[in-house]
Amino acid sequence: MRTIKTIQDVRLLREARVFSDAFAAYLEEEFLALKEAFDFDGLEEEFTLDMHGYMVVLEKGDNLRDLSVVGLDRGQNGLLGCLPEFVEKVERNGEHWYKVVVIYTNEYGMSFLLPLESVADDEQAIAWLEDQVERDAILLNY
Repeated sequence: MRTIKTIQDVRLLREARVFSDAFAAYLEEEFLALKEAFDFDGLEEEFTLDMHGYMVVLEKGDNLRDLSVVGLDRGQNGLLGCLPEFVEKVERNGEHWYKVVVIYTNEYGMSFLLPLESVADDEQAIAWLEDQVERDAILLNY
């Protein structure tokens, strides 16, 4: 699990080549979009997601059913037991990942990013994610 609260976090992951170029670029785009959404006019380096809810990249081996460290506990089945605000499947350069946004309060929400390889061995997780993507697609068409 990787947490992203600042642009420096994104850049360190990119420099260390932890993720593919496409995914690292997406992380930076998402971070900058959040900065803009929260109407922060200062330098990128000064903006932090601490107060608003940060980005979490889940990796192979992370237990999606117990993410108590980020507020989604085992008793509620972790990420798979929450009711996300929305879920989208993103595709870039032949890679796929899911973005799951969970709103905790009116002022705090988190973005969970799951590269496809992080859930490839978990049929239940993939089914849940695909159901959520389908649900959101139906809602968007209304």
